[in-house]
Amino acid sequence: MIGVLINNHEKNIAAEFFELFKTPWELFDKNHAYDVLIVTTDNFSAANARLIVLYGSGLNAFDEAAGIKIKSCSPGNFLSIEDTSLPVYGRLSEITGQGHPFLQIKNSIASAGLKIADSDKSVIRIGYDLFQEVAHLLGTGQPPENALIPALDLHISILRNLILNAGIPVIEIPPVPAGYNFIVCLTHDIDFIRIRDHKFDHTMWGFLYRATVGSLLDVVKSKRNLKELYQNWKAVFMLPLIYLGICRDFWFKFDRYMELEEKVDARSTFFIIPFKNRMGKKLTGKDAYLRAAKYDVTDIQDMVKKLVHKGFEVGVHGIDAWHNTTSARAEKARIADVSNKKNIGIRMHWLCFDKDTFHTLEEAGFSFDTTFGYNDAVGYRAGTSQIFKPIGVNNIFELPLNIQDTALFNPKHMSLTKNEAWQLCQNLIERISRNGGVLTILWHDRSLSPERLYEDYYIKLLNELKNKQVWFATATDACTWFKNRRDAKFENVKQDGDVIHIKVSNDKNDTLPSMKLRIYHPNTDKQTIKYTDLPWKSEISFSI
Repeated sequence: MIGVLINNHEKNIAAEFFELFKTPWELFDKNHAYDVLIVTTDNFSAANARLIVLYGSGLNAFDEAAGIKIKSCSPGNFLSIEDTSLPVYGRLSEITGQGHPFLQIKNSIASAGLKIADSDKSVIRIGYDLFQEVAHLLGTGQPPENALIPALDLHISILRNLILNAGIPVIEIPPVPAGYNFIVCLTHDIDFIRIRDHKFDHTMWGFLYRATVGSLLDVVKSKRNLKELYQNWKAVFMLPLIYLGICRDFWFKFDRYMELEEKVDARSTFFIIPFKNRMGKKLTGKDAYLRAAKYDVTDIQDMVKKLVHKGFEVGVHGIDAWHNTTSARAEKARIADVSNKKNIGIRMHWLCFDKDTFHTLEEAGFSFDTTFGYNDAVGYRAGTSQIFKPIGVNNIFELPLNIQDTALFNPKHMSLTKNEAWQLCQNLIERISRNGGVLTILWHDRSLSPERLYEDYYIKLLNELKNKQVWFATATDACTWFKNRRDAKFENVKQDGDVIHIKVSNDKNDTLPSMKLRIYHPNTDKQTIKYTDLPWKSEISFSI
């Protein structure tokens, strides 16, 4: 059992941290003995624990008594962790004293950690504020330059490894369904439905330029091949016939998405504009008017019903929901009326977001949001791929966005070749395979069509993921699975010699994949971390 001795303002943050690091814990009780005690306050002299992990960037009474010296670092520092760097967004301090230093500060000989051992207990001093870091990651998030760093997952890994290296086993419900390596959510933002809705406007002229001159330049830069150039130029010549209704509109791709995803036994989530010709309020910049869509959900009611009937999901592609509760409720009601579904999620158009958005969406009754990502990067804005509850809200989940097609390929963003994008996505897939969680992918409505032609890449990505033994889930199903994980409780954990007795409960009563119980064995050789996985569905007792 982990005891947590913290300041009052950190309790909600700590509770969310331990929903992500799903292991037995409780707030500190002076009458209890603990295997591990996590401390962020100045007074733990009466604590009874085998291992004490003391976080904090400032000098405290323990430091003074132990002769530990604290030196504040300049902002923006990184720690060297495993095969990557861990950014510290709050205050970071060098820790020196009698003990074994660890957590080296990048580009420095100094360390931010110190291990101090005596006959009956070990104290580990760490020079940053853990729960301040967690609050920043789940609230503001990481800048794009740090997008590929799973910072929150690394904080969990550091703590887990410290416990294991102290000879203490760790019991956890990992963020991975039994029988799978991780979860994948396929999503689509429907910004357009037909090119024939756009006559002599910026969308049509932009398409013509990118399909002709832009495609030719891409061939010169080796970003496209001649076949793609031909497809785009052919689409340009077909455009008058599409406007006349003679040829099929090549931007209308709902059926193609369903066909491709059904081949890998996947069902995706489509985010649909609720009201046409609304750019939205509180937007700045000369191009803000471009945000208005020429369609809304009432124009595709039959398609929405077909999607829902076939097991796909429909959500809101929000306009003003991010800043106004009345607008959020109206946008939600519009999609709910057409889809005949009450459980509605949202992703904001252009990923608009501010510090009050989570509260606004919760008040409007959305079940989940999946806006927390990047327009100009791929990776972990929240420092994790786990679904989480934003600090201060109770009834809405955040499904972080990881990979966006336009972020990868758009010349205004990362502007990668398909080979460069593939290597980047492979890197991200490998990290999520290691840490668990959800890989959330956004592929826009027009991305299978001229002039983008990202269909071959999407098919390759789907097949790669299928081979990774993933669970393809709608956004709602993924959030429900994580809700089940949150609802699971460790009723009792006791160690009797070399045997651990565990009683856990779970009220899960749906058909979603089961969870599993993971027991990490103490890391006696300080090198290889070993664990045992046990699948379970309901209240059950284990002896390991």
